[in-house]
Amino acid sequence: MTSVLGVVLDLVLGVVLTAWVVRRDMRRLPPERLSRSWNVASFWSAVVAFGPLSIPVHFARTRRSVLGFLLGCAWALGVLFVLELVGTAVMWIGGES
Repeated sequence: MTSVLGVVLDLVLGVVLTAWVVRRDMRRLPPERLSRSWNVASFWSAVVAFGPLSIPVHFARTRRSVLGFLLGCAWALGVLFVLELVGTAVMWIGGES
C-alpha cells in the first residue's frame, strides 16, 4: 500500500512543486522576459507531461542564455531532491527498505 501512496504522492508533488517554481519565477520576470514564457495551456501541458524536466526549459526560454538554463537545472535538481526526500520518508514510515 505504501508503494501506491508513494507513486501518487510523487506524481502530485512533482506537478505541484514544478508549477510552484515556474509560477514563482514568472511573477518575478520583467515584461520582456515574461512575454517569452508559456501561455496557460502550454504551461500546464509542460508541467504535467514533463514535470521537473520542464523547469530548465522554462528558464532557458525566458532568459535565452546558458546561465538561465543552468539556473533552471539547479531549481529542477532542488525539486527532484525534495521528491526523493518525500519518497524516502514514505517508504521509511511504511516500513519498506
